[in-house]
Amino acid sequence: MQATVEAVKVLLKDPSTGTYLIPYLAEAAKVDKNGNEITGTYATKAELANYLSLAGGTVTGALSVGGGITASLNGNASSATKATQDSAGQQINSTYIKNVSVNGRTITFTRGDGTTFTITTQDTVTTNSSNWSVSNGTNGWARDNSTGFTIQWGQGTTNTYTQLPRNFTWAFRAVGSANTAPNTDNCIFKELSNTHVKFDQYGHNIAHSYIAVGLS
Repeated sequence: MQATVEAVKVLLKDPSTGTYLIPYLAEAAKVDKNGNEITGTYATKAELANYLSLAGGTVTGALSVGGGITASLNGNASSATKATQDSAGQQINSTYIKNVSVNGRTITFTRGDGTTFTITTQDTVTTNSSNWSVSNGTNGWARDNSTGFTIQWGQGTTNTYTQLPRNFTWAFRAVGSANTAPNTDNCIFKELSNTHVKFDQYGHNIAHSYIAVGLS
């Protein structure tokens, strides 16, 4: 008859001292030293076989990570999947601008996918740091925005009224010169108003250039 564990204990116990003569066979451990149930706490070797080691290993299939990843990564952009959207979910190549070009008052914007759109500026007047506004061109003007002092320039024909690029509130003086040789002498000033200028080149109707100053 197979001896029980208790029977073995009695046989191996010294009656005089109460100690065992030799260690008896122990039952299989069911808890660890902290009282945690072993089978419900620790993983088996078979269960650990499907987990990555702390160093090395290859992941196959989708990887889901909560809380983010902190790691040193090796590789380069040629092996990365290109981004197609920004953080707001907008399609990058059809949303963002890769090139801007200017032609006169027209500004052309080119998106990443090659499509374009344009805007046209309202005018060619610019204001610089010295508080002057300037209208560029063959017929133009420059104005000090603090005082209203204005210089205008342009081209016209002698013996005709030439419209000024900008109306004066007070026209002060104008000078002109003929553009065509041999009539390159100074034109004779005939009339200056807040809106027009007129010169006479000895009775000839020829092209001339002028400068006029005043307030506007």
